[in-house]
Amino acid sequence: MIRLGTRTMDSFEKQVIVSDGHLQVAVTQGGSPADHDPARCLPGGLRLAALGVSALAVIVASLGAVLAEEPKREGQESSATQAQAADESWEVLYLGGSRAGYGRSTSRWVKRDGQKQLVSEEEVFMTIKRFGQELKIQRLLRTEETEYGRLIRFVFVMKNPPATTTRSVGTLRRRIDGSYELEVETTVGGRRSRSTLRWENDARSPAYQDRLLEQNPLKPGDKRSFKTFVPELLKFTDVKLVAYDYRPVKLLDGQTRRALKVRVTQSILPTVATDMYLDEQGETLKTETDLLGMKMISYTVPKEVALEKIAGAELDLALDTLVRVAPIREPDRARQIVYRIRIPEDDPARYLLEGPTQHVVRVAPDTVELTVRRLPVPSRARIGRIDREYTSETQYLQLSDPRVQEHARRAAGNVTDPGLIALRMEKYVHEKLTNKNFSTMMASAAEVAEKLEGDCTEHAVLLAALLRVKRIPSRVAVGLVYVESLQAFGGHMWTEAYLNGQWVPLDATLGKGGTGPTHIKLAVSSLADEAPSPVNAFLPLMNVLGKIQIEVVKVEP
Repeated sequence: MIRLGTRTMDSFEKQVIVSDGHLQVAVTQGGSPADHDPARCLPGGLRLAALGVSALAVIVASLGAVLAEEPKREGQESSATQAQAADESWEVLYLGGSRAGYGRSTSRWVKRDGQKQLVSEEEVFMTIKRFGQELKIQRLLRTEETEYGRLIRFVFVMKNPPATTTRSVGTLRRRIDGSYELEVETTVGGRRSRSTLRWENDARSPAYQDRLLEQNPLKPGDKRSFKTFVPELLKFTDVKLVAYDYRPVKLLDGQTRRALKVRVTQSILPTVATDMYLDEQGETLKTETDLLGMKMISYTVPKEVALEKIAGAELDLALDTLVRVAPIREPDRARQIVYRIRIPEDDPARYLLEGPTQHVVRVAPDTVELTVRRLPVPSRARIGRIDREYTSETQYLQLSDPRVQEHARRAAGNVTDPGLIALRMEKYVHEKLTNKNFSTMMASAAEVAEKLEGDCTEHAVLLAALLRVKRIPSRVAVGLVYVESLQAFGGHMWTEAYLNGQWVPLDATLGKGGTGPTHIKLAVSSLADEAPSPVNAFLPLMNVLGKIQIEVVKVEP
């Protein structure tokens, strides 16, 4: 490995790091990156290829918003003489063979305080169905970065009517000791919260990766890797590019173009790979991703093609991602169920949590036996000591909201036993949310307390908040649940209460007084402001849907 430069981040920006053909930072030959044509930023290409990270983590339900509420920054140039005209790219998105949305990307160089900065925006709009109900999602990500790829600031906006807009603004600050931290302000359900994240010095802006392809076009056999930051998840991810060969590729208009196939993988979603097809200038013509057992395809197209009417309502994502199994007789009476779970060319144990309700035994490299046990809610329960992240108010669990407090008071009544309170609250939320709709991805507890509608995420979040109001520690769980009417497992979220020293599951969506062995747990989240984005809890589900095979081995009543 060759390294040039010092340890500080400002001088690190000017480093050249090349190791075994892996490019980690821009290679600058004959001058700085500014010597290259700055107008060619290749908007959208590689970023669109990685679209599924945030969007599809909540059952392919995130992406694109209008930044109408973004205030003008202090000192921001607005005249054409101070900021170059933006490069613009449009993409059309297909999911499972149905036209599901479009994307728009722009990049432009501006000069602030004598320094060149790249301002990039990605806007995506999608329309799909979940269990017959239309789901519309808009997402916008705006990033500002130095000419060397260091993130300066980001704004992320998510709209999913009827839920209120979710918005995050992050600004990179330099500390006294020379290190960097990201200050993030998030607004959920009208409530603002602030957090900080330690910055990793070798991470680059999400938009920086596009310039790698422009400044150093890939050739067959090339490999490159770098680290980037995902604002939607507030996480870092390692990205790897592997170039294969040039081949004929059919585009949306029926024409065939010669394109270089490049495979993109990310550490944040190790089982999901995207194939990009680039022309000789490194511009993206098409991308393909195997996701949830179907293909997500994007084409670079003219604006008028991208804005044609979306027909995503033809695709019912919830139904198309169900995991079919043999019928489970009387599942509500089962005490324990043994499943044989296989994920071809992968290890299921990576995604299955162990604990009082689940035990995993290896059968083969790609197969395990999972025993799921019923854990009843104790009638005489005590609350033990536990970390404050499971009892505190958060941006999604607004314990001080008057409606949340009133619902907690009504649900608990005069009962004082924590176990009985938990059961009463589960039943209360189940009965109060009479509009069981699937048009919202994930609303906050305050929003649910007001509107009293939603799907499993809204039931789980409101129940978690009500429990905390009564000082019962809570968290949410994500995984698969058996749907008896469909004879299949589907993605699901439920709640857990910490009682008698262990996490006891509750499911307000079903309202049956706890859960049985038909819930397979993949992830948990405290929904704490300092924790990763709640969307992260859906990543294991995204990794397994479309691949996981479930066999019911034994049902014990």
